[in-house]
Amino acid sequence: MEGKAYEEAPMRFGMNLGLILDIHDSYLENPNNVSDEMRTLFESLGTSQDGSLSQDAKQNVKGMLRLLDEIRLFGHLEADIYPVYEPEIKNKPSLDFKEHGISDELLKNVPASLVSPHLGSLYDNASEAFNHLYEVYTGPIAYQFMHINDSKERQWLKETIENQDEVNLKSDEKIELFQVLSKVEGFEKYLHKNFVGAKRFSIEGLDTMVPMLEHLLKLMAKENIPNLQIGMAHRGRLNVLTHVLEKPYEMMLSEFMHTDPMKFLPEDNSLSLTSGWVGDVKYHLGGSKLRNDNGIDQQITLANNPSHLEVVSPVVQGKTRAEQEDTDHTGLPNLDFNRSLAVLVHGDAAFPAQGVVFESLNLGKLDGYTTGGSIHIVANNRVGFTTEEFDARSTDHASDAALSFNLPVFHVNADKPEHVLRTIELALKYRQTFNKDAVINLIGYRRYGHNEMDEPSTTNPMLYKEVKAHDTIEHIYGSQLVEEKIISEEEKANIIEDAQKEMRAAHDKIDKSDTVVKSEIEVPESIQEGLENKPEPEITRERLKEINDALFEYPEDFTVFKKLKQVLDRRKLPFEDDAALVDWAHAEALAFATINQDGTPIRLTGQDSQRGTFAHRHAVLHDSENGKEYIPLHHVPDVKATFDIHNSPLSEAAVVGFDYGYNVENKDSLVIWEAQYGDFANMAQVYFDNFMSSGNAKWGETSGFTLFLPHGQEGSGPEHSSARLERFLHLGANQNMTVVNLTSTANYFYLLRRQAKYLNTDKMRPLVVMSPKSLLRNQLVSNPVDKFIGNHFREIIVEKHDKSKVKKVLLAHGKMAVDLLNHQKDNNPEEVVLIRVEQLYPFPSEEIKEVLDSIENLDEVRFVQEEPKNMGAYSSVLPKILDILPPNVKRSYIGRPVSSSPAEGDGETYKKIQQNIIENAMKVQEDE
Repeated sequence: MEGKAYEEAPMRFGMNLGLILDIHDSYLENPNNVSDEMRTLFESLGTSQDGSLSQDAKQNVKGMLRLLDEIRLFGHLEADIYPVYEPEIKNKPSLDFKEHGISDELLKNVPASLVSPHLGSLYDNASEAFNHLYEVYTGPIAYQFMHINDSKERQWLKETIENQDEVNLKSDEKIELFQVLSKVEGFEKYLHKNFVGAKRFSIEGLDTMVPMLEHLLKLMAKENIPNLQIGMAHRGRLNVLTHVLEKPYEMMLSEFMHTDPMKFLPEDNSLSLTSGWVGDVKYHLGGSKLRNDNGIDQQITLANNPSHLEVVSPVVQGKTRAEQEDTDHTGLPNLDFNRSLAVLVHGDAAFPAQGVVFESLNLGKLDGYTTGGSIHIVANNRVGFTTEEFDARSTDHASDAALSFNLPVFHVNADKPEHVLRTIELALKYRQTFNKDAVINLIGYRRYGHNEMDEPSTTNPMLYKEVKAHDTIEHIYGSQLVEEKIISEEEKANIIEDAQKEMRAAHDKIDKSDTVVKSEIEVPESIQEGLENKPEPEITRERLKEINDALFEYPEDFTVFKKLKQVLDRRKLPFEDDAALVDWAHAEALAFATINQDGTPIRLTGQDSQRGTFAHRHAVLHDSENGKEYIPLHHVPDVKATFDIHNSPLSEAAVVGFDYGYNVENKDSLVIWEAQYGDFANMAQVYFDNFMSSGNAKWGETSGFTLFLPHGQEGSGPEHSSARLERFLHLGANQNMTVVNLTSTANYFYLLRRQAKYLNTDKMRPLVVMSPKSLLRNQLVSNPVDKFIGNHFREIIVEKHDKSKVKKVLLAHGKMAVDLLNHQKDNNPEEVVLIRVEQLYPFPSEEIKEVLDSIENLDEVRFVQEEPKNMGAYSSVLPKILDILPPNVKRSYIGRPVSSSPAEGDGETYKKIQQNIIENAMKVQEDE
């Protein structure tokens, strides 16, 4: 008879002894009650006189089960994966079957299929099967996958790993691989000899990473994947640029010689290299290459990256997602994972230590962020800066962080190039099968120190004793091919020498006197131009009314939550009653709809952004009866582009990096990240400092990335008050971004439209919105529909005033300006006029100066803010105010004094201090 269902789990999935004893009882009743395999097992083990399993038999069964699990679970601890400096791992389980109480003779009498069904046709008995498994799991490739909780994945990995053919390339493939390795190593040796002491962050010790990436491109071509996005830090970057992106040797050498590399840019436009007017060190720069040597056109992009090692990972994931999506239609984007693949190269010390790694891994299966699986390569050179492994992490392997996310890890010896290629084959196959990330721990060493001027033996003497005595990869693999009689010693020497000759020939083409060292940095004129604010006659009442009506056309079978429906229905009123007002979220929805109608896709993400942190947006509705989702913006007429909104995980750094990368790759899309509170943006500071604000100046990398950062003093304490406006204003230079703090919903509407208008143009730049909290529904901020018709963005808003009577001008922004407006409702001295500064950078000096110059009796300009004096806008705008201040006019600051904390902790204290600021700002006469 066929085996019972529970027999399908046994040794194939880790059967326990108790289950085997139950099956044995069935066997004793009738041998035909169990499967042929189990009957063979019991016959081989024998039984005691009373018919039960003997103690020896039980021990053999227990030993077989334990050994089978432990080979798969712990084989990586005994594997041949360390070229040098093998670590001492204490308390690791023994994988010797004798120590598990199993006799080899017994194993020879047991079918191989009882070890694993897929081995039954390959081996004669369990002894051969166990020996095969031991070789597989402790060889130059080691595997960790038994932690994965999906049995289908585990079974697929078992069968794929255990049924692999021996690693053995054809002779011509081996010669080609040796030639690539000779070029990789020859490149590094040539630079080391000819540019002594120059930093290059050599790949030596992990040279096989380059042929691994080359092999991946061939595999991708077979899968018809046309786009590869690579993210990596500086180690090995120059070699990848040169040999994977095919940046000519002449260009790379020119950079070391401070001559013009662009003279050697290929004329076929296949290679794209950008650089900003400030520039960056060569090992931070990226590039993009179109290759067609694998039968299809393939675009390979290496992302620009600062020295913050792991922060590029989510950026590359975002770039990959942008490549995978179609956005030129209504509704949600169409997503095709096979349009692009992300490869993320990590450092062995950084991978377990940097929090952004965990945040990035967490994005892998999330709907708004998945890319169908990234391939992670841990470039494991066994040392972090000068730190030993035991000081860098608390785990056995540098890659162990991946285990938390149910990802398989493939460890491979970097000195075994053929096995390295096998590993990338397996990683891609897994990605294609399960659309999940795969991790390769490429274990080698670092030939020199952190940079080529270091002497690593001072801090890592034992490691570097072995490194210095260890042959380089071209000699290791070249000698292997000589031994295999594939090439001769002379051919080996010629291939190595040819790599050096090619470098020398490139070097000789460069005019050493043609240096391009600059004495000063000039900012391009196009960068310095501002954004225009022209009226938009295409925004008519009829167009907005049609959009607004469409937002309420719910499906017949859709039930809106009753309380929410009452809130949303109030958005009908402004088009029915001229006195009714459009609040913040309503203005945003109308702006998004018109932007989509104009053909610009929108992507908005953030923590609880679908509803809105302050229950204001409600972009995604949920049927109160069945939970079904409905997105009204998908049903607006004449829409030509997608609207995509996602609630992000509780992450700032990786999510900001992802969406920045998405916008860098898809410059036609309005990409917005919204902080739950503006303070939370502190967790993503590296992306504002090193990418968003400086990427254009350093790398020529442009984006129109938009931030919504809720900001304002409202008595909520130090951590829910400040989006650190001062940070963005201090980063503002060369027209690199726009920073606003608005007081008008109509102005918000036109700001969003202006941002969308300039996407993918020379004037595109990031936008930082100090978005409101309490002002979201404030009547003074909300505007009637007529303010939305044929209007434009206003960088300042000036309250009505009699120029002949005004003596004091108040400059304020955001909530502070609204608090002053609110005070003016009951007390509005004619001697005081308020200028609401909507745009803080670039500062609208000319517009403000025009107002100031028009007031004949002006004697004082007061800058009023609610942030402490050393925070907010004051320190940034003061020099600009001084530049435009009319003669003999006093300037003053009114606001909180300097403080080390952004806000008071007590709400009542806040109210008292805020009221004092308002009253002092509105005074006509100074106290004597």
